[in-house]
Amino acid sequence: MTSPVNPSGQQTDLRKVFYQCRLGKSDLERMFSMACEGIPLPEVKVSTIVGNTRFWKTTLPDLVVAVRNGAPELNADWTNLSLEAVTPSQERGVQITIDRDRTEVNVSGSDTTWAFGQIARIENFLVSRGAVSSSPRYENMIMLISIMFLLILGAFLLVNGVDDQSVAECVRQAKAAHRNDVIFNISMPVLFSFGLLFPFYQILKRRALRAQLKVDAEVSIGSWWSRLSAGDRIAAVGIPLTLLATVAAIISTANDVWGK
Repeated sequence: MTSPVNPSGQQTDLRKVFYQCRLGKSDLERMFSMACEGIPLPEVKVSTIVGNTRFWKTTLPDLVVAVRNGAPELNADWTNLSLEAVTPSQERGVQITIDRDRTEVNVSGSDTTWAFGQIARIENFLVSRGAVSSSPRYENMIMLISIMFLLILGAFLLVNGVDDQSVAECVRQAKAAHRNDVIFNISMPVLFSFGLLFPFYQILKRRALRAQLKVDAEVSIGSWWSRLSAGDRIAAVGIPLTLLATVAAIISTANDVWGK
């Protein structure tokens, strides 16, 4: 028996895509419950795909149990999850699709006010769980292109600045320029270190803020630093210290060669 057709003959269809959503067990249950609000007698299906097999149930806890029994090798490493809740008359419906990279929300309804209000509520909830509207892949690409541009520019200037002068002549000019003063010794290592450390910390930050999907555990909250693993924190402290020590050693050697 088929469901009756939407009597209004028209509906509002809304779609939004979010990235970097960090969703744990309680977050998923709350979001799914919120998505079903305003849908009278909803037909709910929560599903996931494991390999070539689709599992579905009416609630998330039942789905977790079914996947554990049917695909025990998956453990808690789920790569996708979806919710579909519609009325028998198809007048209102919500579909949420989650994978490792993004979360897609689709809301449809003959009541335009309800549709816009529902997708706004879900959006606010996802934003509170770290969601952003732009893909981090594009931001990473822009940052990589910027770094490559600066490296190429620096190499170009360095190559074009090399001539047939001897090392002794270069040292003499360095002394004559009076550039080897306190301000120069401090500013250059700082700028050089910042140029290397900024991309490094951006990579760590994006690693901590990457999307997460945990159906039977909670996702840690707090600042991006608090989400880093112990190894990442050690690297975040040790690498900058090593870099600064190396730069300081280079500057000290240059002082010994050039003198004041």
